[in-house]
Amino acid sequence: MHKELASYFNKQLEITPQLLTYGDGPFGSRALRSALSDFFNDYFKPVRKVLPEQLLAVGGVTSAIDLIAWATADEGDGILIGRPLYTSFAKDVNTRAGANLYPVSSGGGDPMSEQMVEQFEEELLRQEKRGTKIRGIILASPHNPLGKCYTIDTLRAYMRFCQKHRIHLISDEVYAMSVYKTPDNTNAIPFTSILSIDTANLIDANLVHVLYGMSKDFSGNGLRSGVLLSQSNPSLLQTLKSVAMFSWPTSITEHYWTTLLNDRPFLDYYFEENRRRLADGYAHVTQWLREQNLKWIEGSNAGFFLWADFRGVLGKEIIVDDEGKDEEVEAVALERPSQVYKTSRRAKERDDWFFEKMMKAKVFVVSGDAFFAEEHGWYRITFSVPREVLELGLERLGRVLQEVRRESGGA
Repeated sequence: MHKELASYFNKQLEITPQLLTYGDGPFGSRALRSALSDFFNDYFKPVRKVLPEQLLAVGGVTSAIDLIAWATADEGDGILIGRPLYTSFAKDVNTRAGANLYPVSSGGGDPMSEQMVEQFEEELLRQEKRGTKIRGIILASPHNPLGKCYTIDTLRAYMRFCQKHRIHLISDEVYAMSVYKTPDNTNAIPFTSILSIDTANLIDANLVHVLYGMSKDFSGNGLRSGVLLSQSNPSLLQTLKSVAMFSWPTSITEHYWTTLLNDRPFLDYYFEENRRRLADGYAHVTQWLREQNLKWIEGSNAGFFLWADFRGVLGKEIIVDDEGKDEEVEAVALERPSQVYKTSRRAKERDDWFFEKMMKAKVFVVSGDAFFAEEHGWYRITFSVPREVLELGLERLGRVLQEVRRESGGA
């Protein structure tokens, strides 16, 4: 959708002298916060009306995570997140705040299920026993890299968990409007914003925060514009405002987003067309995976990607060494060690070998290792690219798979 947005901006926008100034200050222009509050009220179905004063405009969602980690956690404190995960969160919470991100394993279950909350409980108790204070959890909702949405019951379970331990619930909803339907995923879980769930008898509302931005739904990651929404914690927002000048979005970017948000006819067209193209890309890739006899996580219906299973091609995860014992090594997936986990040396080597073959074929598919996956052999395939690029990438990937299968004896 880059071409459509570029054409829209070129036709609709005019740079005025006012846009070359500091504008309304580092918290976001009044016009942008008003437009964003209307946007949340119309599209996210909040239980309570979102007001402009509950919003802080920032230079992208990365800035929002950095800010909220700085405000809620001390150096050495922890924030929980389920695996697999978008690992850039680790840098976001650590670089300035000094907090650590603690990945939570699913224990072999569904990482999107209500039962996953039990794993969060175990991890919180484990870390606090080690002397680490857990300050909050991050939910990528919709999920990256799984491309799925949480059920309302699961979200409520996380709210109860956070209330029990008096920790913050940070909901990153940056893919909220990139939820689509195809004939294969008609029963997929629809998106539910945490804003649309009544906090009464579940969690103190001052513990709930939502992050959003232009980078995904608005195809504008280069514009660096985001927002942090906290409906019931004015003291937190006041704290964040004390350092907001370091994440100050530009006046021109604010004007771009404000104009787009206030143009509802174009916005509705844009979201509908974006969803149509995402559904088309998803259908194209899943058909290719079927032809390759490969599986993927079904029920995905959000984001620009799907979670594909290449384990059948790459072989078993654990091999037996010469002494008849499982060969395992300790590995740390995050740059700042937050959790040591066991993994197979053989599986890691196979992943690296496969990745090198893809690089030689000039096709890039991100390994599950980059998302702290619990098993090697999972890959995130992005399909939100022009069709000719997608087809070329799949063609090259197909040649790599042929080569791998041939060298593996038809595995």
